[in-house]
Amino acid sequence: MAREAFMNLMLGCRQIARNVSRAHDADLTGWARMATRLHLFLCPPCRAYARDIAALRRRIGETVPADPEQHLSTDARQRVCKAADDEGGRSS
Repeated sequence: MAREAFMNLMLGCRQIARNVSRAHDADLTGWARMATRLHLFLCPPCRAYARDIAALRRRIGETVPADPEQHLSTDARQRVCKAADDEGGRSS
């Protein structure tokens, strides 16, 4: 009976995947953080997923400049702004 009640408190792997992604962008609530850590402790596939996501984010952070605009020429920046303005007008 206690095991069944405990398992009902556990979050599923899909929710854990969402929490792992969300945790990189914002802090999880206390319950979500605790439930995610517990699940990761008990679930090797989710633990591997969390490690892969963390490694991917580190790699992306290494390759993407802090200010992408600093690497664009003035002409390229103007073309990007014009394309964004044109696209914005179409969706309105």
